[in-house]
Amino acid sequence: MKSNQTTSVLPETIHSYWRETGTVKSYGELKENLNVDTVVVGAGMAGVMTAYQLANEGQKVALLEARELFSGTSGYTTAKLTAQHNLIYDELINRYGQESAKLFYQANMEGIAFIKELADKYGIDCELEEREAFVFTQKEENRNKFLKEIEAYEKLGIEGEFIEDLPLNLDVDSAIMMRNQAQFHPVKFLSGLLDEFVKLGGQVYDQTRVTEITDENGQTQCTTENGTKVTANHVVQATHLPIVEPEGNFYSSQTNPESSYALAVKTEDEFPDGLYINADLPKRTLRSLNSDTGRYVLVGGESHPTGDGKSSSQRYSELESFAKELFNVKEITNRWSAHDYISEDRLPFIGSLSQEQPNLLVVTGLSKWGLATAATGAKILTDRILEQESPYQALFSPAREMKETTTVEPKEENPNDYADSREEGNPEDLSNNQGMVTKYDGKDVGVYKDDNGQLHYVDLTCTHLGCGVEWNDGDRTWDCPCHGSRFSGTGQVIEGPAVESLEKLNQ
Repeated sequence: MKSNQTTSVLPETIHSYWRETGTVKSYGELKENLNVDTVVVGAGMAGVMTAYQLANEGQKVALLEARELFSGTSGYTTAKLTAQHNLIYDELINRYGQESAKLFYQANMEGIAFIKELADKYGIDCELEEREAFVFTQKEENRNKFLKEIEAYEKLGIEGEFIEDLPLNLDVDSAIMMRNQAQFHPVKFLSGLLDEFVKLGGQVYDQTRVTEITDENGQTQCTTENGTKVTANHVVQATHLPIVEPEGNFYSSQTNPESSYALAVKTEDEFPDGLYINADLPKRTLRSLNSDTGRYVLVGGESHPTGDGKSSSQRYSELESFAKELFNVKEITNRWSAHDYISEDRLPFIGSLSQEQPNLLVVTGLSKWGLATAATGAKILTDRILEQESPYQALFSPAREMKETTTVEPKEENPNDYADSREEGNPEDLSNNQGMVTKYDGKDVGVYKDDNGQLHYVDLTCTHLGCGVEWNDGDRTWDCPCHGSRFSGTGQVIEGPAVESLEKLNQ
């Protein structure tokens, strides 16, 4: 049923539905030096799951988060627990062979099962519900890709089927369904699991940004922004990109940052059970939201390379229009964005940072589908630290040989013509909470007008590796197109790999 609304009902502020409807505790900042067995940096899905698993094996573990808990991708996800990953299995068979493709499917299914097991074991009410997952196309020319993908399902023994219709108000040409997938509330799950981690003796510190990691003589040490140090046998970097990289910046060069957007939509229409995503551009993803106050649907998509300089405000508006085409929209309660790293071969990097630094471990490049993989990744890293074997270590190893495949086609251009997010004119004319790029002494600089109308000028050089940041007019941030670092309007680090703020300029 289509909405008759023509005026925008987008909320003014950016608030994740998951963080707003879940409990986000603060455990406080680390204020004294620590000695532990393992320190985990980053308290998202991968970090919390790894910290819990190590503590459950008897290790003394500290978990450090730079900001509020769950303020990265795990608190801003679509929260689908699925092994489907759009169209991937035909590509994986062509790239790495049938055995590796099946291992990838098994790793994801084990991750889903592990999350379910923990939710049941500890009675975590995280709205975990089993669903079928669907990937679809509205373009007849893509049908052959779907036929190849369902052939891959059959080769790998994946439970699913090829279909030609969906219970959505969309003209669908082809679709593939995968059985036994799930959806959940990530913040409620992670909050519950953190409670169990603390009961096991785990230590949690938020507002504790790690700025340096060293590895000498078999001992690793994390130094935080306030100067405190955590010494351990191992460090797990469960951050967007590693704070410490091997020579040549391997992880930065082998992953591509990508942004996407989501709305929580209250509708009068019933939403059909299922997890839906298209294989076309612009990207669209749909799932239900369990809410006591009425029918809610998550409408997401508009994926693009981070920091592309195009209007993200317009991208939110495109999602709003799409929602109104499908549903009778009563209200849009939340809007938010997610930021992911896509590896060159679409497989995550889980294991030792490098052969020269085996005590520093990493989990990154989760490629937009990291919730289930993060759960299995926690087991992989725990096995690695405890010197046990995992059937998935070689598949996800950062040291693997990255193979190409002839089945990947050139990227399709997004059909939407997005406006440039760079405003021109006098900075004094900016609206509050907006920014722009302007000239100062013949050089491009960033300027942001805050809530009180005060102007803040910043150097546009990203403090990670020196790329130039771009203004994001929808989220009101400065975003780095090279490696995905994000900064507030006034220049403070929001998301790494950068650990230092943009340089402030005197005016």
